[in-house]
Amino acid sequence: MESERRQFYRIDHPVALEFTIIPEPDNLDSLQPSHFKVSPYFMLQSQLQELDQEATTKLNQLGRSMPILTSYLQLMSKKIDLIAQTLSANQLMGDEIKTEIVNLSEGGLSFHNQRTIELNSLMAVKLVFPEGEMGLLLYARVQRCTPASDGAEIGIEFLKMPESCRMQLARLIIETQAKERKQYLND
Repeated sequence: MESERRQFYRIDHPVALEFTIIPEPDNLDSLQPSHFKVSPYFMLQSQLQELDQEATTKLNQLGRSMPILTSYLQLMSKKIDLIAQTLSANQLMGDEIKTEIVNLSEGGLSFHNQRTIELNSLMAVKLVFPEGEMGLLLYARVQRCTPASDGAEIGIEFLKMPESCRMQLARLIIETQAKERKQYLND
């Protein structure tokens, strides 16, 4: 986790965090853990992000020869994004969600926990970002566990993260940086 701090920009951000320790034999069989019950809307933004990456490449190629069609397709993409955001906003958060401030980067996060967790423990992690209506399911490994008077500070490293999840996190971090910078300049 120490080297991870040097590789990625870190932000403090509110998130609803749920995790479960998983045995090594489970050892990352799929790209995303299936240890949580989630609504169909939970992964909608992530799946749309993957499709958007593919579409962007094709739109760039198409834009050279058919700029009007490209413009129209970009508008349709924005329309789909708005519909998806509206659908997932109502279903993603649920009624009883508790957020906490975590220290987040593209490579992992650190958070406070009521109890210590053994180093190198493998875990399935569910993250819900309330302001962006975004949810992620990831694997992680415990890299740091520092006892505190009221529990422990846990540092985890994300494992086998799908590119679409990494891009969503990167976008969230960049947007947060921009907001912080704007706030700093306004103060």
